[in-house]
Amino acid sequence: MRVAILHPWFLLPGGGEKVMDVIAGMYPNADLFTLFSDTRRLPANISGRTMQTSVLNKIPGASRFHFYLFPFFPWVIESFDIRNYDLIISSGGPVIMGANASQGALHICYCHTPPRAWWDLYSNHQARTSGLARAAYVVAASRVRMWEFSAMQRMDHVVANSRYIANRTFQYFRRSCPVIYPPVETRAGYLSSRHDGYYLSVGRLGKEKRTDLLIRACNQLGRRLLIAGAGREEKRLKAIAGPTIEFLGRVADAELGPLYANCRAFLFAADEDFGIVPVEAQSFGRPVVAYGHGGSLETVRADREPGCNTGIFFPEQSVEAVVQAIRNFEQREAEFSPTEIQKHARQFDTSIFQQRFKAFVDNAMLEQSGRRLA
Repeated sequence: MRVAILHPWFLLPGGGEKVMDVIAGMYPNADLFTLFSDTRRLPANISGRTMQTSVLNKIPGASRFHFYLFPFFPWVIESFDIRNYDLIISSGGPVIMGANASQGALHICYCHTPPRAWWDLYSNHQARTSGLARAAYVVAASRVRMWEFSAMQRMDHVVANSRYIANRTFQYFRRSCPVIYPPVETRAGYLSSRHDGYYLSVGRLGKEKRTDLLIRACNQLGRRLLIAGAGREEKRLKAIAGPTIEFLGRVADAELGPLYANCRAFLFAADEDFGIVPVEAQSFGRPVVAYGHGGSLETVRADREPGCNTGIFFPEQSVEAVVQAIRNFEQREAEFSPTEIQKHARQFDTSIFQQRFKAFVDNAMLEQSGRRLA
């Protein structure tokens, strides 16, 4: 059986790349296809593998402005030759699903999110442009949306990474799909006998992560905040940071463990499709103070009996809401049980994802074989 795995890009380490690392490890003989790739940023199970990148990857500096090339994605993805593969696994948003498989192949998509730039946040992006740029964006986004909708109808199976994404997939593409939560290395988590009094944020420093809210809230409260990660927003975030904010830059996975284990709580302000890092923090028994929307509602437990909660939600993405949530957490801090928090996190372990995803793929292949025989 020949297997192809498709992923939009390998440019920065993130949740989608961690998922791809696990899936690639499950299918070690699979060939990989991607639009853009930075060979310095490849996960362990992908480095050294057979990988085909698109012609767009040859454009100088494409990794920095790849988003602006999205009008060309349909043409480039359809140019991938995956006719000779029996099983195709697409990981990412619907855009990568448009590759043309042969009629007898089984094509399964593990959907992280419908791309927000031309679905959920289309009007926001449109409002930020004007003149010819706005007209070009409207035309290009409309074409890509129609192409994605058509591609989604051709999928044999679509699997969502959360109930939140399953609902959005049905809203935009009218596809019902089961949920298999992404893999998280929760077994590496351990419980520390103390914490060092700091709050922690981990992840890419992009606008959508809303790290600015965490910084301003900790500035206002005078709380110590450690920020692990790098990205385009780093310079702007450092400019608004007060003396209690410390930027650690890009931190290796092996060094993240002590940061998680010894933090007072993990702060998370993003509206994520799932959100791997809050689960990682919980695997070390640490509570999470999170924006109560999207995937966080499925990975963090709040508003239950004392001792059963794993975190606290704030209702809106504002500095005032984060400040109030931190104060609320500090008043209730003794209620949180590290053992209970860690136990909750382990339901998202990598081993569970591997079992569920492999069982889904195997069943889908059996069903397809049965249809052929019939």
